[in-house]
Amino acid sequence: MNNLMKAKYFITALAFLSLMTSCEDWFSTPPESEMVRDDFWKKKSDVEGAIGACYRTLADQGVIKRLLVWGELRSDNVLDGRNREDNVYKILTANITADNEYTRWSQFYACINQCNTLIANAPDVQASDPDYAATELNAHLAEAKAIRAFCYLTLVRTFKDVPYVTEPYVDDSRPFVMPQTSGDEILAAELAVLKSIDTQAPQLWTENIPYTRGRITQKAVWTLEADIALWLNRYDDCVEACDKVLSTTANPLVLERASTYFRNVFLTGNSSESIWELQLDQNNQNAAVRDFFGLSGTDACLSSYNFSSVGGSSDLFLAQRDLRRMNAFVSAGAYYAIKKYTALRTNLTNVDGREADFQWGDANCNWILYRLPDIYLMKAEALAELGGSDNLQEAVRLCGITYDRANPDLEPGTLVANIGNQEEVRNLVLAERQREFLFEGKRYFDLMRRMRRDGTPAQVLETYLRKRYEEIVSMWADVRPKLNDVDAIYMPVNNDELRANPLLRQNRFYETSSDITR
Repeated sequence: MNNLMKAKYFITALAFLSLMTSCEDWFSTPPESEMVRDDFWKKKSDVEGAIGACYRTLADQGVIKRLLVWGELRSDNVLDGRNREDNVYKILTANITADNEYTRWSQFYACINQCNTLIANAPDVQASDPDYAATELNAHLAEAKAIRAFCYLTLVRTFKDVPYVTEPYVDDSRPFVMPQTSGDEILAAELAVLKSIDTQAPQLWTENIPYTRGRITQKAVWTLEADIALWLNRYDDCVEACDKVLSTTANPLVLERASTYFRNVFLTGNSSESIWELQLDQNNQNAAVRDFFGLSGTDACLSSYNFSSVGGSSDLFLAQRDLRRMNAFVSAGAYYAIKKYTALRTNLTNVDGREADFQWGDANCNWILYRLPDIYLMKAEALAELGGSDNLQEAVRLCGITYDRANPDLEPGTLVANIGNQEEVRNLVLAERQREFLFEGKRYFDLMRRMRRDGTPAQVLETYLRKRYEEIVSMWADVRPKLNDVDAIYMPVNNDELRANPLLRQNRFYETSSDITR
């Protein structure tokens, strides 16, 4: 473990974190007091504390809840649960207005500002502190730039065009008033930044596994590059970044075995396949999982769509004993309870499962941003879009890696028996991503990429989303004509943001419609 560190950071003014005694505290201790800028940025430990605070802000429950809401709620994975939350229910039922709590983006900009502040000030510290090596500075800058890129990727996928801030706001002398920048322009700029620093990021952190899984590494930067490139339809760039992750032997990544998959990945955390996950513990619990998925004795805000009828019209899974089907959700009376992250199935005898087959976990689980299957399946999606016989065959093979792991009772290669044409492979990749990343905050963004490529949400609405709107409130006849607009796939800018920043403009779809009943 490194020397004790002071963790201090900026949101709108500089704040700091208390002395640390463990890596868990380093990721989770909250801010305690205000400091003025002149008392900070003197030595290496100040920079170390500031980067720790960037991670702490990213692991805030307001951020993690938004990662779940923005990436999952409008998808075909989830329905409302027993403990209905009004703002969540409105999003589930496509009644999204600009006063909804989950249209606020301030916590992401707080993290961006911390990153920008470190990027602006850390070089001066390196110039004055002889104990602060250039390699350490470059590593810290790479961390801050990667965290910022992830924040912008999340904001752009959710809101489309957002303010692009790359300078720190230390006090009220520079008010946060600026117009939106094109989302694609922002991500192209951030992708260029990532490519300029990916060799400066540490290959791994030697202190301990939580640092290597919880902090930015070279492979985390490449993974971010792949994700941004995929969103921008830059498929060759996506494949190149994925290949770097797969071919580099430093910081080796290995899929967990079928027998340890759910325990090690989602409950224990920091597994052998983890690339980057937000570190949480008993002092900074995962309230998003607790509130949205539920724990023992608590009612959940969300429930799973019924994916259990293998062979039926609503079936997602191709085999009854697919571990992702058996472990991720279970029938709980009128609902299908979500078990991923919250419980471990200890009895696999009954294929359909029941609540008693699960042993409850707690709310100490990390939140996973990227793991090795992301690499396999992002590369598969890019290859499917590039087309050509060899690319399509490789895309199917990559899907087969995660499918075979989840279906140990089947002969390896079952999924790759029929390669199919380009459209079939596209659909296969989309389905395998849904199976593998069920309830991990990725599905709606996957559907958004498809809608953006199509230039219209029509096919995705009919093929994937219709069934869930019919399931919730039988509202499909009203929803479909109102959502048949490519700008409807984004969220509105919150009313408070519009009032505070007069240069902002409401997303086009919401300028003419305050809600879905316009």
